[in-house]
Amino acid sequence: MEAELMEKVLAYIRRADYYLEERRFDMAYNAYMDALYTIGAYLVYLDTGLLMSAREMEGILKSRHPEVYGVISRYAGITGFDEETVGSLGEEVKRLRESLPGKRGNR
Repeated sequence: MEAELMEKVLAYIRRADYYLEERRFDMAYNAYMDALYTIGAYLVYLDTGLLMSAREMEGILKSRHPEVYGVISRYAGITGFDEETVGSLGEEVKRLRESLPGKRGNR
């Protein structure tokens, strides 16, 4: 399951990077957020062995992975999509991905 989650993260990041390059900021934002939530799911899965919805894993992320929770909190629900905001989100998602324990499939 860990490998599948990491592949999903990579796929979302690639898609988001493409949309960002195309200046489709709303689409890039959604793909980066999908990657971010999948990173959260990966960490919760490593901790608990369970896959949970975003709402269910919120408490676990807040207590055990505050850095991921903080990024989600900062970017969830924004409505203004511009290059700077979406680019910053992308950088944070990539940084979090690089810091994951046992990450696989780096490309």
